[in-house]
Amino acid sequence: MTFTLPEPLHVALFFSIFYFTAALLTGVWKWRAMLGAEDGQAHAYIDIAHHAALHYGPFIVLAGALAAFWPFADFFPAWVLIEVMGWTMVLSLSRYISLGVRGAITNQLKKPTASARFGLAFFFFGSVLPGLAIAIGAIITLWDGLPGKPF
Repeated sequence: MTFTLPEPLHVALFFSIFYFTAALLTGVWKWRAMLGAEDGQAHAYIDIAHHAALHYGPFIVLAGALAAFWPFADFFPAWVLIEVMGWTMVLSLSRYISLGVRGAITNQLKKPTASARFGLAFFFFGSVLPGLAIAIGAIITLWDGLPGKPF
């Protein structure tokens, strides 16, 4: 089967496969942890890892679809932004999983370590800023094509 996708969406779908698989596996992990817990609750970071995997998949696909409207492709390819976002979310998900495996803390930011502070800054610069850039680029392109522009 041959098909052509915009590069940003192609990269985003690649990452979404990882998040989908991670959501399935962390869901089984969460279920087993709930069965073994007296209060029926999984450890906080097992729960966070599962929810993050569930949210990152659709988020990266939406970002990839919006990045297909990137108006600055001559200067900077949008798939690079998706790649940065994808790996940033992989690293943050890995952090949640490692905290869930250790089970030692329930709030990594209550007494943040240097790595937690770095991780928060890394997530902001690696995920939030590229996401905003993609959203603004899509707005610029889509706004130009709106029929009967409201403003």
